[in-house]
Amino acid sequence: MARTMYRVAEFPEVFADACLRDSTGTLRFISLYGRDGSLMQLHAAMQLGQKDGGVSRIHLVDEADGRRHLVEVGSVDRLVKFAGRLPRQNVFGPLSQVWIYDRALVQLDRPNRIGWALSRRHSQLEDGPGGNDLLDKAWDLTRRLSPVALLDAWRPALQAWCLETRAVDALRVSITDHFVRFISEQVKQGHLVL
Repeated sequence: MARTMYRVAEFPEVFADACLRDSTGTLRFISLYGRDGSLMQLHAAMQLGQKDGGVSRIHLVDEADGRRHLVEVGSVDRLVKFAGRLPRQNVFGPLSQVWIYDRALVQLDRPNRIGWALSRRHSQLEDGPGGNDLLDKAWDLTRRLSPVALLDAWRPALQAWCLETRAVDALRVSITDHFVRFISEQVKQGHLVL
């Protein structure tokens, strides 16, 4: 399957193949390709912010249809950069890849019971061939974040409830006290058995 590459409008020599934004449009993760100088220029502009001559937002442009996707940079203090180089013997010459991501994606927020599940697959939150990877990660996070012990036999009922109430919203898992009350009620009613 061919992947779509999006050109970064503000830095035309930089391309993105993956981007994750939260519900407010703020950058959580982006995978970028380009020459070292172009990637360093983009990262430096993000660090400066718009008032100091940098950028506070970027636009990813789909070259196929021209659509622009706005990405708000947000606070750069929470962002981490990881870089690597592609082999020199490739069709495009010396290219690098940079991942810029929010620390929250790799660290659990235990006090607020929030975590993120990431998957390399292009799957939906559904069961079926290849669709379990993200649900498996979401279930693991749910068990790690829940203040009460969860049995694996409860997974179908709890995940259905989480998806319905958006406790699992795409890749974000947020366990609230409402979740704990739901488990208690379901155990009392015999829907979740010990």
